[in-house]
Amino acid sequence: MKMKFYINAKTRLNMPFKFLGVILFLSAMSLNAQKKNEVNLYINGPVSILKYDAVDNSAALDNGIGFGLEYGRYLSDNWSLRTGLALQQYSGNAKLNQINGAYATEDSEGESFEFRYQFTNYKERQEASYIQIPLLVQYEGRGASRFFAAGGLKVGILASSEYNSKADLLTTAGYYEQYDALLEGPKFAGFGNFGKYNWGADDLELKTNVMLNLETGLKLSISEVSSFYVSVYIDYGLVNIFDQTSGNRLLEYNENTEVSFTGNSILKSAPGEVEDIKTISFGFKLKYGLGF
Repeated sequence: MKMKFYINAKTRLNMPFKFLGVILFLSAMSLNAQKKNEVNLYINGPVSILKYDAVDNSAALDNGIGFGLEYGRYLSDNWSLRTGLALQQYSGNAKLNQINGAYATEDSEGESFEFRYQFTNYKERQEASYIQIPLLVQYEGRGASRFFAAGGLKVGILASSEYNSKADLLTTAGYYEQYDALLEGPKFAGFGNFGKYNWGADDLELKTNVMLNLETGLKLSISEVSSFYVSVYIDYGLVNIFDQTSGNRLLEYNENTEVSFTGNSILKSAPGEVEDIKTISFGFKLKYGLGF
């Protein structure tokens, strides 16, 4: 027995449209199924500081901008795990109206004396750059404009650090107790009025950082696969990143035929001798996300 199938003209006309509809439906399902991943590019700031308290009149608040690339893997429609790579700048400032120091040393002829110095309007700026690796959990709602919140930890690896010191005036003198004489010159011996002072170096001896990260804001859908984030955030350092040193001198007397000076950061010298530095960064974050 033979079976025959008949397709009328109306059915033939509707088939291409039905087929197209099936393709679009499957494409939409495929697109939705593929959006288990997201890559974000972002910029954040403006406050990013090296926080320390031991220096009088310190002003560590300063501007700092960060850039990053973030990868997210969705576990469900609402939850995702996040990691990535970022570069964050930190800075700090110390300011002291006057610094007086003195210590025993020897001159180029081997004579012992007390070296005395005074800085007027001393200022120092410290800067550090960290490469950060986050491990975060993010929750987001539903809809074209959705609330989101993220939190977790970041590990920061030091990329560079430096400081620059300056003062409006540096004056020095040498007191020779054996002669009961105070020398305020000559300059080639390291004594006198040296005017403006400048010194800089590229090593603050900072360590690996660990930070608590919290972020919340809005995720705005631009298209099926792209979105824009606007949020506020805070990164708070959980560990001391300063490699503690003591016994350094803010100004080192070098007993050569013609005397020269070597400087140190006030963070590692009296009257500072900071023992604890932590990072803190907060402000706004703008992100562009691409799902796939």
